[in-house]
Amino acid sequence: MDWNKEAAELKARFSPYFKSSWYITDGKQILAEENEMDLVWSASIIKLPIYLYYYEKAMQGEIDLATEINVPVKNRVTGSGILHLLTSRETWTLEELLQLMIAVSDNEATNQLIQYAGLKALQNWIAAKEWGEEIKLRRYLMDYASGVTNEVSARGAVFVLQDILALGKQQAEWKGRIEKPLLKQQFRNGLPGALDERELPILEMMNKTGEDNGIRHDVALFRYHDQELFVGALTYEVKEEAKAYEWMQELGKRAYKTVKAADTEKIENKPKE
Repeated sequence: MDWNKEAAELKARFSPYFKSSWYITDGKQILAEENEMDLVWSASIIKLPIYLYYYEKAMQGEIDLATEINVPVKNRVTGSGILHLLTSRETWTLEELLQLMIAVSDNEATNQLIQYAGLKALQNWIAAKEWGEEIKLRRYLMDYASGVTNEVSARGAVFVLQDILALGKQQAEWKGRIEKPLLKQQFRNGLPGALDERELPILEMMNKTGEDNGIRHDVALFRYHDQELFVGALTYEVKEEAKAYEWMQELGKRAYKTVKAADTEKIENKPKE
């Protein structure tokens, strides 16, 4: 598949409805990119580096994810997530909060994790990463009064997702824990939206969305056997939400075709015994 051609055709089709940036790679080479380093309002994509921080520190023995913290019922932030509804429980482990932050994009869980680690500590840790200039954590979730925004680039979003999954591959006992909330992601209307995992049992899709006023983002891994493809797709100044999702779903369908074709080619080229 000529990804540059496909991406250009999709841009021409959907550009009247939003501005966009994307970064697509199989981990070995860049298949397509445009405005890939442009920083835009991240919305919930900013939850990915927080997730990576905790699992990296846990694997290094610096954080115990079984640690319980108190989450007061009063003043829990709303928006996406469920903690503001589950007011009968105030004690949660760090790992439970991490799972909620990713699987249901819980804003209160995210803020508790930022507070526990320390906003400055997270900022310094991000700044030291190779992708540190492409992800900016400046405030807590839902803190619109701060006057600042969290930002991310399409390439930065892919880089941090790659680091998350690479971390899990380092030690088998951690892989399932790290991938679980990404595989069980509840928001699948973006890049994976046109693909039914029940009908495609070999295909694994792990994604994280980001949504706010005029913003629809998604970053995902498509894995078919051992073939992988990462897609970062950001849309902003969105005029028609449905068109933004349709664009991402078109990218997702092409991602599936790419990994399936690569798997078929590998099988066909395998030396016969």
